[in-house]
Amino acid sequence: MKVISNPVPVVVNYINQSASTSIIGFARSLLALGLLLTLIFNPINLLIPAHYLATLNQHSIKFHGNFFLMFNPAHLFVTRLLAISVLMLIISGYFMQATSILHFWITASFVLIRPAYLGGDNINMLLALLLIPVCIFDKRKNHWDNYHPGNNNFYFIQSLFLFFIKIQVAWIYFDSVFLKLHVKEWRDGSVIYYWFNHNFFGLNAPFSNIIKPLLERLPFSVSIAWGTLLFEAVTSVGFLFPGRIRWALLKWGIIFHFIILLIHGFALLFFAMSAALFLYLYPAKKSFTLNLFLNEK
Repeated sequence: MKVISNPVPVVVNYINQSASTSIIGFARSLLALGLLLTLIFNPINLLIPAHYLATLNQHSIKFHGNFFLMFNPAHLFVTRLLAISVLMLIISGYFMQATSILHFWITASFVLIRPAYLGGDNINMLLALLLIPVCIFDKRKNHWDNYHPGNNNFYFIQSLFLFFIKIQVAWIYFDSVFLKLHVKEWRDGSVIYYWFNHNFFGLNAPFSNIIKPLLERLPFSVSIAWGTLLFEAVTSVGFLFPGRIRWALLKWGIIFHFIILLIHGFALLFFAMSAALFLYLYPAKKSFTLNLFLNEK
């Protein structure tokens, strides 16, 4: 049996070899785009209601240092425009070292000040945080430029945080399956009927007449519930699979979350999870391409 006397170089090499550096810019742009569309197409007073702000402790972290309250609650419209401008700058790819910090500030502020949030808010914030060291040690002028590794130490720091992102995304899917399995309605499939008929999160009108009759059939609901559990379980260990399987999981993951977007309208969640899947499953040494459904390698 061969014993590795010094495992550190092996670990460093594994982390470096697993870094998906070619899609850093695309993932950042997806994260920014999700929040950008949310801010553009929703009134700021709906996202951050005045009556909710009045209930908050003005000496808490939710007020001090919050991007949207840098002036005062009466100027939410102004800070909304500033946030939109920064998010557009992030998508452009310029000044990625500085905008990575602004990106986290905006996403964290959005999470802290909202009366209610979905999973996409937290995922957006967490990925923006973990991408800060990746961007700070990136010497490109624009995140859309071709990536060329420079200083070995800087590259390792980037690779390390990209690896942390992979572990975090794997945990998101594992935790989702773990929690669902402890809910009786998920195990018997009835949760699908309740969620699809929810007065707020339920089916969008165009799909209601088509799918609602099917929901009354138990095999249909059970198939969707356990199909979801199975897909999330497989995806939670997706980074361990060979490249061809990871590529397939990436494509099906995008389709999976797009279906959720169509049915429930969770736009921010779709963009956040799409970015997460690219960072998690995109082949490490493959140049970035949007031919996701044409290229099988």
